[in-house]
Amino acid sequence: MLLKCSGWACMRLISVSKARGGNPVAVNDPEHFAIEFMICEDCGDNFCDLCHAPGTRFRAPRCASCGGRLAPGKRLEQLSGRPRPPAVEHLRRGVELVESERPEDALAELGEAIRLRPEYAAAHYWRGGALVQLDRGAEAVDAFENALRHNPSNVDALYEKAGAFARMERIEDAIDAYDRTIALQPGFPAAHLNRAVLVLDQDRDAEALAAADHVLALLTAGRTRGGSTYDAASAHSIKGAALVKLGRFAEALPFIDYAIDNGLDSWNDYYNKAYALDRLGRTEEADLARGISDSLREA
Repeated sequence: MLLKCSGWACMRLISVSKARGGNPVAVNDPEHFAIEFMICEDCGDNFCDLCHAPGTRFRAPRCASCGGRLAPGKRLEQLSGRPRPPAVEHLRRGVELVESERPEDALAELGEAIRLRPEYAAAHYWRGGALVQLDRGAEAVDAFENALRHNPSNVDALYEKAGAFARMERIEDAIDAYDRTIALQPGFPAAHLNRAVLVLDQDRDAEALAAADHVLALLTAGRTRGGSTYDAASAHSIKGAALVKLGRFAEALPFIDYAIDNGLDSWNDYYNKAYALDRLGRTEEADLARGISDSLREA
């Protein structure tokens, strides 16, 4: 049996086997498989040996999500089907409501989870998500900070806190939060890319260009974590935009074209392409790109 590890962006699978010493395929491929793991007695999350917090001589390790006690994976069958504590059930319903875009209802469930278990980092995090949906940015920031207070290694809470600051146009606070996210997880492309967009808007073009190049280097080296399908396209888009702003128009075009061909439809990419083509005297091509940009912008 294979289980998913609940560690942040962990791609290792947990191999549960009755074979002595573990499944030999898993044993011989520790990069992709774990045979040692722990399971939360409360929420049931599984953590591979690289992702669970260490315990102490007098205290069992705790779940980063709910604060429940972690038990050795050999107790999996014993813990399977065990009723979840009420706080965990309230969180489960709250998450479903956030994902269904019913934030007001979600807040009631998440508030109850927090009342029952004030240290419930995941409940604070999802409460922040519900508040973001309601455009209550300052409260969302507070919720993400509470999540971080109880789980300082919560990459998602830091990242979403940065996004909340950006939407509130507290740009320096957002950049600082992205910096902290990157310090916590250097291979997280979205944090680098979103930070690059902010500094590009502040005319810190060389800095944005360096950030895009850094993400492309991470992708090439296979050293990203928590990546998404369009990271490469986004990095090319930012690099192209930075090169346009730096007046390096011919150099920018291949990167913009890559973003157009491999990313989501973006009026901004076509706008940058039109601008670069205009400056290079390629008027007909510029008019075509500008027309596409306008149609996407008005859609």
